[in-house]
This record gives sequence, structure tokens and C-alpha cells, in this order.
Amino acid sequence: MQCPVEIKDRSEYKRRMNELLKLDPRRTVVLTIDMQNDYLDMAIGTAPVAPEESKRVIHHTKRLLDFARAQGLPVIHAYVKRRPIEVERGFRTSVLGSVSQEARLSQNAQAEARRGPDRVDGTPTAEIPAELVAPGDIHVTTKRVMDAFHGTDLDTLLARVFKAETVILTGINTDTCVYATTFATGNRGYQPVVISDCVASMRGLDHHWMALELMSRSIAWVMTVDEFKSKVQAARLLEPAAAH
Repeated sequence: MQCPVEIKDRSEYKRRMNELLKLDPRRTVVLTIDMQNDYLDMAIGTAPVAPEESKRVIHHTKRLLDFARAQGLPVIHAYVKRRPIEVERGFRTSVLGSVSQEARLSQNAQAEARRGPDRVDGTPTAEIPAELVAPGDIHVTTKRVMDAFHGTDLDTLLARVFKAETVILTGINTDTCVYATTFATGNRGYQPVVISDCVASMRGLDHHWMALELMSRSIAWVMTVDEFKSKVQAARLLEPAAAH
């Protein structure tokens, strides 16, 4: 199906909205979603993003997380670690995904060639690349559907432990799990900020771009690592004045 209308340029709206975003670093949490070897390691991944996309995401996410930790921002990794019994019993996270897999349909040629159980607990595909993990990070491994809040304690951590106001979102895939979790973040009253440098889709750049466009037009702030760093640094300058 071809697009029946012209896609309008909303870049000025996005620019102005990003200018208007105010965040308090003391109430900001960084979240990674399914940032796992299954998507990012070309040698073992069953559904990898394009190689250049993997390099881009890992490089910029390391920059982001190193900065966040240095600023004292909590880092939470939410991702899937399947129990072997879930695989044995044929548990699926998506009806659509189940239908497409049974019909041997895929929008990722590499995934089609590497069929098999993904992200089973204890296997390398389930792990996060070592350069993205630090000892103080928090891991939520009970994610089973696209929305990282559903059936997990993520909201408890954000609301009651960290008293978060703003959630910085990164991960794979831009058009499914990042998209769904961004919606859920906004629905719970947090400010969702998606870092475009730190997200990608195994389905290709078109899916990635469409998801970022939709989010930036309606449900989230979308910005780069450097733009986010500038926001935090500007907010830090105001903290002493705010204390009086």
C-alpha cells in the first residue's frame, strides 16, 4: 500500500518542543529496552539489526550510559530472559509474531535464516553487551511483551524507589518494544524522552524512522545524546539557585 498523503515536515515542532523540555536530573532515570546480543551481536543474534546500526547503537548508548552514571542518574535495563519451560511450552509474546513465524514470513532476512528460540536464560543471546553494563545498574528481566511495564516491577522502581519524573528511553526495536514502552511511560504520567542515537529496528531504517517520527509528533520528546547531555548540564546550573 502506498502512502495516500504527503508526509508533512514537523521538524520545527520537534525543535520547539525539545527547547521547551525541562527536566530535573534528580528525578530522571535512563532505561534500556531489550539491548541484547540477540539484536546487536552479528555472530550469534537470531534477529540482528544491520551491522552498521548495531555499531551506532552500542557506541552512542555507551556514551549516554557513561554520562548518566557520572551524573548520578539511575540506569535500568529491562529485557527478556526466557525460562526453558517457556520455550518448551511454546509461549509466544505476540499473536502476530506467532502467525508470521509459523508462515515463515519475516521482515528481517537474517532473522529468517537463523530461526530458533531467542534470549533463553543462560544463553549468550540473552545477555547485554558487556560495555553497556556497570555494577550499579538495575536489571528487570521479567519483560515478556512489547511494553516493558506489563507484568514487571518497572513502575515500582520508577515511581516509588526513584520518584522519577522523566524517563530516558533507548533500545531495540524502535517500532515495537521502544514504541510500546514509550506509550506506557506517557500513560503513567512520566515525561518520555527517546534518544534517537540509541534505538534501532531489526526491520530496517524505514521502520526505525517511522516510529521516531510518530513518537516525536505525538507522544514523546526525541533527541540525540548530545542534546540530552546539554539539557542535564543546563539543569545542573540551576540547582544551586533552586535550592534557595
